[in-house]
Amino acid sequence: MATVTAISTKGGGGGKATLEYICRDDKTESGRWVTALNCTLPTAYDEFRNTKNLYKKTGGIQYYHFVQSHPKGYYISPELAHRIAVEFSESAFKGFECVVATHTDADHIHSHIVFNSVSFEDGHKYHSNRFTLRDLRELSDEICLKYGVETLGRDAMEKRSNGITTGEYRTAMKGQSWKMDLMNTIDLAMRQAKSREHFCRLMKDKGYSVKWEEQRKYITYTCPNGMKCRDNRLHEDRYRKEKMQREFEIRRNEACLTRERRESIRHKSGNACVRQQLESIDSTKQADSGYATGNTIISGRAVAEGRYELSAEPDRGKLSADALGAEECIAETDLTGWETERAILYADETARRIQAQADHKTLESNYSFAGRLGDIAYGLGALAEMTEDEPDDEYYPASERKQLAKENRHKEELGMKM
Repeated sequence: MATVTAISTKGGGGGKATLEYICRDDKTESGRWVTALNCTLPTAYDEFRNTKNLYKKTGGIQYYHFVQSHPKGYYISPELAHRIAVEFSESAFKGFECVVATHTDADHIHSHIVFNSVSFEDGHKYHSNRFTLRDLRELSDEICLKYGVETLGRDAMEKRSNGITTGEYRTAMKGQSWKMDLMNTIDLAMRQAKSREHFCRLMKDKGYSVKWEEQRKYITYTCPNGMKCRDNRLHEDRYRKEKMQREFEIRRNEACLTRERRESIRHKSGNACVRQQLESIDSTKQADSGYATGNTIISGRAVAEGRYELSAEPDRGKLSADALGAEECIAETDLTGWETERAILYADETARRIQAQADHKTLESNYSFAGRLGDIAYGLGALAEMTEDEPDDEYYPASERKQLAKENRHKEELGMKM
């Protein structure tokens, strides 16, 4: 089952924002399902532009964007969906630089196809008409049938997928590359933000104003171009206020949990009770397994640290949700859609902490070495001062010693004390 949909690119600029959007790691399994045809992925946008400059065809439509979709409820592996999309693109858009990106983050697999409007082979421009989409869908059907994938009827094409209709998706993309820029900026900020306030500051640094108030239902963004957009107009649930609030709750809980662990390591490492709990859990081989309570999974480490109290009766365990945090207590309702960005944040924090510790140790080592050198220098200086005394007579020749003795006697006779 697959259908091909044309996405309007009018007002979408040269396609840079679109390419960045379709190739996002969180949508393509870290770029696993992205293929560049007749170009190189990191420089695809520049190659699009260079081809148009070469043939002096820089006006009009800059690029084309199609989506090949498999509907919700029909299983197809990402590998096969991507293979079909690549073969379809190779056949339909010969001679054009093209990027194919298959998204697996939604409840239906779909492939974005973005290609240059000017052929790199002979400089002719791609033109579409009222028959183009029909022909592309027929070609898509042929390739799908070749791989044993069923095709989609017109009625099913209009069914809603991922929360929006095909028409709504086209409307959302039409002339709104600024909206893609907004989503990309939010995604980047969510890889660094530890709190709502931190998120708003990061967005402000990028030129975006964020109106996030408790009494308001929506988050409202004001973009650098002056356009305003509510969170519910970004077409993905994870951008909604309630999802982002929950995400920052999880991050706050995890930060508190991390601090508690550090304090525990520093101040309670010798606590006999904790040691006894750990030994007990190790003996029952449950430290690395999970304890299920309803839809919630609690790790063995939470039990070991005393933040979950087991009971002999089913479903009677005492849970401290605030203390557990995201890593310890993961319910189905806790999925926010920001898990990838959260993992990136934690990885960056860990890397910074390790680097800081390494720098601190290096500084201590350098300071200690410098201190030792200073002590040695001070000792040598003191020794030099101790040895810098008037020279002994024995270091003078005999003739000079006699002369000095004569002078000393003469001075004494004159009343000069030596």
